[in-house]
Amino acid sequence: MYLSIACAAALTLVFGISAAGKFGGERFRSFVASAGPLGLIPRARRAIVARMVVAVEFVIVGVLITGSAGRWWSALFPAFTGAAALLAVFTAAITLSLSRGERAPCHCFGRSAMPLGVPQVVRNVLLLGIALIGSVASLVESPHGALPGTAVALCAGLVVGFVAVRSDDIVELFRDVPELVKE
Repeated sequence: MYLSIACAAALTLVFGISAAGKFGGERFRSFVASAGPLGLIPRARRAIVARMVVAVEFVIVGVLITGSAGRWWSALFPAFTGAAALLAVFTAAITLSLSRGERAPCHCFGRSAMPLGVPQVVRNVLLLGIALIGSVASLVESPHGALPGTAVALCAGLVVGFVAVRSDDIVELFRDVPELVKE
C-alpha cells in the first residue's frame, strides 16, 4: 500500500499543479501558445488538444485521490497507466521538439521562461518511472495499511512531487554555480 500511496501522492501533486497552472484565461492561452512552436499540433486544433490535456490531468488527479482512499483501490491501476501514457506523450513531444532544435519555454506548470531542454526530459522520464512503479505496486499491494506508514508514504510522495514541479527552478539555481566557483 505504501509505495502506491507515495507514487499516487507525487503524481497527484504534479498533475494537480500542472492542470491548475494551465486552467483559466491567460494561463490557458499561454499554454495553447506554447504548444505552437512544437509544430506537432495544427494551429486549428491546439485549443482543443490543450483542453483535452487539462481535462485528462484533472481526471488523473481525481482518480488517484479516489483510488488512494482504499475503497476504490482498483481505480489506481488505470490512473497510473493513464498518467504514464500522458507522460510518455509529453516526453516524446519534448524530445521531438529538441531534435528539431526548438527550445520554446515549457508551460507545463504555468508560465515559465526556461526553454525546453534535457532537464524537462529527465523530469518526465523520472515521473514516467513513478507512474509505472505505481501501476505495478497498485496490483500487488494490499489496499490496507497502518496510519503511520500511510502518513510517511504520503509525505514522501508529496516531497517528490514538489521537487518535480520545482525542478526547473532547481536546475536554474545550479546552472550558474561553475561561474561562481571560478571567481
